[in-house]
Amino acid sequence: MRIFFIYLLALSCTTSLCAQTAMQIAVVADKGPRTDYAQALLEAELQRSGQFALVERERIAETIKELSFQQSGVTDQSNAVAIGRHLNVHKIFFAQTHRVGGQYALTVKIVDIETNQVQRTESENLGTSQQDMQTGVRRLASRLIATSALLAPLEMISIPAGRFKMGAEHGLPDEKPVHQVSVNSFEIDRYEVTRIAYESFLVSQGRKKQAELRDTNLPAVNVSWTDAVGYCRSRGARLPTEAEWEYAARGPNSRTYPWGETRPSAPFARFGGQERKALKIGSLPQGATPEGVLDLAGNVAEWVQDWWDPGYYATSPVADPGGPTEGDFKVVRGGSWTQPPEELRATARAYYNMNRGAGYIGFRCARSAATETQPEFLQSSSG
Repeated sequence: MRIFFIYLLALSCTTSLCAQTAMQIAVVADKGPRTDYAQALLEAELQRSGQFALVERERIAETIKELSFQQSGVTDQSNAVAIGRHLNVHKIFFAQTHRVGGQYALTVKIVDIETNQVQRTESENLGTSQQDMQTGVRRLASRLIATSALLAPLEMISIPAGRFKMGAEHGLPDEKPVHQVSVNSFEIDRYEVTRIAYESFLVSQGRKKQAELRDTNLPAVNVSWTDAVGYCRSRGARLPTEAEWEYAARGPNSRTYPWGETRPSAPFARFGGQERKALKIGSLPQGATPEGVLDLAGNVAEWVQDWWDPGYYATSPVADPGGPTEGDFKVVRGGSWTQPPEELRATARAYYNMNRGAGYIGFRCARSAATETQPEFLQSSSG
């Protein structure tokens, strides 16, 4: 039985928008029948997608030589990880082609360099003919391309445990009474989830994409609460609770806006009265919290975990409140590009039908600091 291997070494993102930029990758193949052909097919498909930028084969060969590996030695996973670390890469796509019942099959395991853990496995039958191989490699590559935004690291900000005064004495009735709340440490997305990340999730689930993407760094909108929960779970995360969201926006000093006490204006947030559309994520760095979380006020409103109850604050527990146990609607926070500046206060509350999306509602994910759950989509295996 002839076996040959292909490694895709995905370089770590170096920009804050790493989930939306092309990942640099390198393809390394063992010597064997059809190896060069399969490698060329895979490289062409990945290059054509625009999601990846390929590292030259010469650089990979130099690295293998420098590490004193034989060409056949790169088929060992530990050696491949060593090559990846030497190249300062983030992930390895570990691929193996073998004969099954007289036909070729290709299996790709995505390995995280830092943890050396397999994150995802994809398999595809390549048949026996050149045409079969072309079709099979194309199908497998399309699945890798579809999940590329999920595989790239997504930046989360650590929020330390603390206490703050939740609500506003001079706000609307549903913002009262002001009450003391404590939250455990957690992590929250620096940015709102983008269209490209959400569309990649839909494709990975075998679901129809919302539409053809133009501005991929715009926030994902027209997403129901239920689907937002599904996306976050696919990353081993969840939606933030309402208390976590407000604490991330206000901090222990209970500031009025994420950036402080200055009233909203164009440098800080996108809101009603300006151009009637959302901005790309991270467009307004002056609106960041001291920890660096962006767009918590304006741009698009955001789903949180809790059921809506206008009187909940009167009975809310102090420690890590999770909201009512039932309700008819889910809470939406942050205000949006459709709303006046006063609705961008970090205490302002709204609600919406959990089974529907809206063009002004997006979301971001959070997770408890102590949670290290492997994401659902990384546990899946195809073929």
